[in-house]
Amino acid sequence: MKDELFNAVTAEREELFSLIQKLVQIRSYSGEEKEIVEFIVSKMKEFGFDEAYHDSFGNAIGKIGNGPIKIMYDAHIDTVKVTETENWIRPPFGGVIENGKIYGRGAVDEKPAMAGYLIAGKILKKLYGNDFPFTLYVVGSAYEEDADGYPLYHIIQNEGIKPDFVLLGEPTDLKIYRGQRGRMELKITTTGKSAHGAHNQKGINAIYKMMPIVADIEKLDKKLKPKQPLGKGSITVSNITSKAPSMCSVSDFCQIHIDRRMTVGENKTSVIKELKEIIKKHKSDAKISIPTVDGECWTGLKFSTEAYYPTWYFDEKHPYVETAMKTSKAAIGKAKCGVWSFSTNGVATAGIFGIPTIGFAPGKEELSHSSKEEIVLEDLVKATKFYSLFPFELTKKV
Repeated sequence: MKDELFNAVTAEREELFSLIQKLVQIRSYSGEEKEIVEFIVSKMKEFGFDEAYHDSFGNAIGKIGNGPIKIMYDAHIDTVKVTETENWIRPPFGGVIENGKIYGRGAVDEKPAMAGYLIAGKILKKLYGNDFPFTLYVVGSAYEEDADGYPLYHIIQNEGIKPDFVLLGEPTDLKIYRGQRGRMELKITTTGKSAHGAHNQKGINAIYKMMPIVADIEKLDKKLKPKQPLGKGSITVSNITSKAPSMCSVSDFCQIHIDRRMTVGENKTSVIKELKEIIKKHKSDAKISIPTVDGECWTGLKFSTEAYYPTWYFDEKHPYVETAMKTSKAAIGKAKCGVWSFSTNGVATAGIFGIPTIGFAPGKEELSHSSKEEIVLEDLVKATKFYSLFPFELTKKV
């Protein structure tokens, strides 16, 4: 079976390269994914998927097979925007192929996996029909860049699809990634009493009330300890705003925005507790809140979700991880584990629902969101071999 699958992938090389080129050429900013979703759904239908459609959130969803084991392959198909300050050597939506590589926005984060999934699905249907012990869902998730995790949360909660296993297509440089630090956003607000600047002693300055809190947050970041396998958490004051009746008045409002990255053992409760202790230390009446992420999908669906994305990881000895390592050795001749430094849709599948989740895809993580997005096309071929074999290896273990 392995040789049959891998030979079929090799035979589809040109189709695979054509697919990734077209996907990169379609501009698909978050909330503007209609064109790329319609293209993906059309390819699913062309390749013989049993089902191919988009849901109310705007995710492209394809289904192959009717086996008892449900496997989900996810690749978000939205990208961050191209800005005027980025120095692109090649057109970001040109899908330029040269030197054995493809270049452009989304060429790393994360359209290659979708191209590989589509070809793997085509091969499965062509070779075996539905004669396998699994159901494979291929998902092109929308709006991930602004609401990581929520597109898959929507599918599981509202579309009646809850997989037993999930594979993510975020860049891993052909390694098996098995977790990530969590993240959350918080706001701390202080209030005061305005007064004319000429009589500032009659006021209470909200900015001054915030200053010792900010100083202690900086100290807290230095105290955070690394924990394996995810490394060190972090806390950063990313923005500060204040209000006053005029530029000649004492400020009566101050608010900071915090980016918190959470490692092993850190969660919403522990993070809020740390900040409450700082506030209590200064006998402050400052208030903590968690902001929401609000958006409107290309379908018109509006959503709002708390800006909290849980930490998750799986042990190297977890059967799912071990099966992925075995598949990697078969597909590319080597296997190595790693973890992401950024956030993924795994915050929903693994972080919220506890579903075994890993990642495997071409591309270097550090090139994401940059003007240097590129992958080696042969790495995409290798990844597609992995995608075609993995469900069979996985169902042997279940």
